[in-house]
Parts: sequence; C-alpha cells; structure tokens
Amino acid sequence: MTEQVKKEFRERESFSREELFSFFRKFEPDLKETTFRWRIYDLKNRKVITSISKRLFTLIFKPVFKPDSGEIERNLFSKIENRFPTLKFCVWSTKIVNELMLHIPARPIIILMVEKEALEPVYDFLKEQNFGNLFIQPEEKEIERYIFESESAIILNPLVSKSPIQKVNRVTTTTLEKLIVDLYSDKLLFASFQGNELAYLINTAFNRYSIDFTKLFHYAKRRNKEIDLLQFLSDKTDIPKNILND
Repeated sequence: MTEQVKKEFRERESFSREELFSFFRKFEPDLKETTFRWRIYDLKNRKVITSISKRLFTLIFKPVFKPDSGEIERNLFSKIENRFPTLKFCVWSTKIVNELMLHIPARPIIILMVEKEALEPVYDFLKEQNFGNLFIQPEEKEIERYIFESESAIILNPLVSKSPIQKVNRVTTTTLEKLIVDLYSDKLLFASFQGNELAYLINTAFNRYSIDFTKLFHYAKRRNKEIDLLQFLSDKTDIPKNILND
C-alpha cells in the first residue's frame, strides 16, 4: 500500500486527509475511521507522509529543525537545571537562524525563557553565578541602548504555557514553529529579523525543514498573534495558501 500511496500523490505538493481516506476506500470500501487513523500513524512513523497542517499531508520528507547549542547556552541550561530541577524553560541563540538568513546580524542574542513565576529567582541566581549582560524583560530603551551593543547579551523572558519546545543533545531549546512566532511577535527585540528578512528566513525554513503549521498557529494564538501572523505569511511568503488556510 505504501507504493500505491506514493504513486497516487507523487505529483502533489500536498494532499488532504479526506483525499487520503478516499484513496484507501478504493481498496477497502468498509474502512473504519479508527483503522484509518492507525494507517496515518503508520505512514507518518515510517516517514512516508508528513503532516504540514491540521488536515494536510505531503510525501516530501524534510528533516526537523534541530538547532545546536553553543557553550554559553549549554552552561546556562546545566546550571539552571541543577538549581531548579522542576522548572520548565528553554534557551537558544539567534545564531541558530544564521543558516536561514540573507543578512546575518553582527551580534547574536541569547534567549532564555522560563516560567513567569521563576523570572526573578532565575535572574538572581544567574547574577550570583556571574553571568554578565543579563537583562530581564527589557524595555525598548534598554534594548536599543544596551542589548544591541552588547556581546552575547542574555535576555530573560517569560515562557508562554504550552510552548512548542524540544530537547536537542540534552538541552531544551526552541522548535522552528516557536522560533518563527517569537521572531514575528517580539519586533523590538528581534528588529534585525523583520520585514523582508523575516519573509526570506521563513521561505528558506519552509523549503529546508518540516514545519507543523497546526503547532505554529496554536502557539501564535497563545501569543495573540495568530491573525496577524497568518496575514504576514499569506502576503509576504511563498507558503501555499491551502496550507495556511487549512
């Protein structure tokens, strides 16, 4: 059946859940929904199909974005994990998007996101550990005057609940879906990543890596950016409209 699925949809950039169900029904007219869900799981598990939105799939396999962490990020993660073992947090550097950009910013920023209630305790702890250039929820003037001029500034911000994060080489970091939403949402902090630069970055990411748009828009909704981001992606990027509107 795998080869039949590939043959049926090989000329398509994407196809819907309904189309896949109808295809299976040609061979199994009495196919039940529960069995069909298992078939989808099996095809995804064997990397025959990939989810790209709520009801769309593709045969085009793209790897998951797995960013490497630098020495500072690894050190931050290790110290915080040891001091706050139950805390949910993630850390990443803007260096991880260099491969996706046309113009690379001169100074990277390290982003540390922790549960809101732990912002102050984590900030105090890191100060005790002699981490320099540490800024907690910086305002516009602080960003412009100090952060953009600092080497390896560390930004401590609250982690939105149910954020899509992942563990890569024992460090909890961002996912591509979270990264795109955060870059779009925090326009002051990520001023170098806006407009055409962000559109270029997203197009490159879409062509190179797997993006789960259901996950992306769920997170964007939690940040109250779902409608605005959808409009930006529709107007400024090359992502097919059927994916965005699914």
